[in-house]
Amino acid sequence: MTLDTLWLPSLVWVSVMLLSAGVPRGVVDPLSQPRNILVALAATVAVFSTRADLAYLATGVGTAILAWTAWPVTRVGSIGLWVCTALTTTAGIAFRMPGNETAPLILSLMALALRCGIVPVHASVSALSHRAPALQSRQFATLLVLVFVHLRFADHVDAARDYAPFLVRVGAGSALLFALTSLVRPNLGGLLQGSTLMHGGLLFAAVGAAGRGHHAAALFACLTMALAVGGLSQMVLALEARVGPVGLGERHGWGRAFPRLMAAFAFLGGCGVGMPGTAGFIADDLLLHALWEESVASTVAVALASALLAIATLRTVANVAFGPQRASVAPDLLRPERWSIVAHVVLLVVFGLLPNMLTARAPVLFGGP
Repeated sequence: MTLDTLWLPSLVWVSVMLLSAGVPRGVVDPLSQPRNILVALAATVAVFSTRADLAYLATGVGTAILAWTAWPVTRVGSIGLWVCTALTTTAGIAFRMPGNETAPLILSLMALALRCGIVPVHASVSALSHRAPALQSRQFATLLVLVFVHLRFADHVDAARDYAPFLVRVGAGSALLFALTSLVRPNLGGLLQGSTLMHGGLLFAAVGAAGRGHHAAALFACLTMALAVGGLSQMVLALEARVGPVGLGERHGWGRAFPRLMAAFAFLGGCGVGMPGTAGFIADDLLLHALWEESVASTVAVALASALLAIATLRTVANVAFGPQRASVAPDLLRPERWSIVAHVVLLVVFGLLPNMLTARAPVLFGGP
């Protein structure tokens, strides 16, 4: 392997390890240390493997560990992850059967639809976000691995090009639906759930567009979802570990008590809706250009969905941070939490200011223009 072919896997691996390690202090870790190590090892094999069957089988192993961990907390969420395990494992086996290039693509797309939470198969992601938010935060890492493996191995067939317009419309419609629901979420956890599902729709649309060569757009969409929404999940967990559930029907005024936490919350929320100078801005720009080539209606739907989520996010920041200020004996972000969030912020800003780190090398690894 050359430097060009190792560069993107290395960047994805760094992001995956960061997401795997980041659970705020005071939150019950859903994964024991041995299982954490196994998930990290499986992700490493999947990202750096040059064999499609091995990459998908390793992705299936990591998903299976998450599914096993989720079972005591949410049966619906666990079943969805077990189904994804079966689909990714079967896709790996299908790669070993010559003459059938379409089957791995279909299996991989089905797994991605479940992991992104596309309507009407969003129950698993919804359940994880509601019942096991810390585990949902962890699963962004394995979702990033699955998208990377899909872009590298599965979508380089004629069927991917043929399916692209349909997949784009499905993803855009799902994103718009969940963006609308984000406006009426009653609490902070609900807003995070809506944001996760909306970004899942964007990601699925981007993966569909990748079938026609827009791999950089799909990779940026996934990195933004993983780093911005994953980091936002950590901040929601950190805040609610300190003050309990936070409703959005009133002003809470936690800005003075937790200035670092609130600043990180606002920044990561902004990244998720296309803040200039961050990876989210590049992701939105690349995605809109890609979608415009496939469906004008889908482009309008995605732009509207992003605007609606931005409104919901701004409203949430205002309600949580501003208003009559409260005091708290709980500490602001602790040192391990600060290091984790600083790493998220650095990656989002670096990818936003230097997008060629990804876009220039995407054709080398994924093919296409």
